Amino acid sequence: MVIARAKAYMSSANLGSGFDVVAVALDSYWDVVEVSLSRGSGSVALTSVDGPFAPHVPRGSDNIVVRALELALKVLNIEGIDVTARLWKGIPVSSGLGGSGASAVAAISALMGALGMQVDRLTVASIAGLAEASVAGEPHFDNVTASSLGGLVLLLTSKPPILARRLNVGDLYFVVSTPLVKPIEGKTGLMRKVIPRTVDLSVHVEASARLASLLYGLISGDVEALSRGLDDILVEPARSKYVPCYDVVRSYARRGGAVGSVISGAGPSMLSITTSRDRALEVSRWVERAYRDCGVEAVVKVANIAPGVEVEVGGDG
Repeated sequence: MVIARAKAYMSSANLGSGFDVVAVALDSYWDVVEVSLSRGSGSVALTSVDGPFAPHVPRGSDNIVVRALELALKVLNIEGIDVTARLWKGIPVSSGLGGSGASAVAAISALMGALGMQVDRLTVASIAGLAEASVAGEPHFDNVTASSLGGLVLLLTSKPPILARRLNVGDLYFVVSTPLVKPIEGKTGLMRKVIPRTVDLSVHVEASARLASLLYGLISGDVEALSRGLDDILVEPARSKYVPCYDVVRSYARRGGAVGSVISGAGPSMLSITTSRDRALEVSRWVERAYRDCGVEAVVKVANIAPGVEVEVGGDG
């Protein structure tokens, strides 16, 4: 029996005006999936779920790990094996931190490692993004691409085959804050439904300018441009009312020296960006104070940009 395991880090998508096309992998949290192969008829089974957030994910066929493995076998025309998987769930669930995407990326990458197949990381991201439709209601590829490739990524396409580039963003530090609130049922689907479907041309032009500002700021290190690009005018205004302490976190983080703060993915987590570790530590203290003043319990972590998915092949069992 061949065994392999893969570790995939959390991701924060959108980054303000970069809705569905910009995401960053961060080292605050991660998932690990172990895959065992044996000869068989193509069945997939998830035999255990452990880790700090294990109680919050399904254990049967509804788990994203099973969906991702089944889809990978189908898409890559892999036959004649049974797959057994184990999940260590280290990313908070339904928190806007790309947890389902990381699980899917880890599962597919572990499968490829166990099979000894050389599959590029964008293909892994493409399959993982399609598998996420079972959780989000529709496929999306920003989180999975960041978890697969690592770093800060820019998507050049919105559907497979996925094209993406990693951006060299220099010295950026991140504060990840997650309010400990009961998840909204069907949160990802809801948070996509509240987004405006049509906008005036003038709004579109301004939103495009904000995205251009975001990308220029990330690439050049221009703090003024980055700050403007983080201030979204389309998606965040519609979603902010569902995010506890949104305005207070943004205000307090600024007082601590943050370039800007954004909703992480579909929330309720938030991400504050700084240009030094010392400043990130100061911002984290201000963000903790913000949640206290709101009467909301939260976990706040200083994060670095994370590498891509890591695979270890354990050999025959």
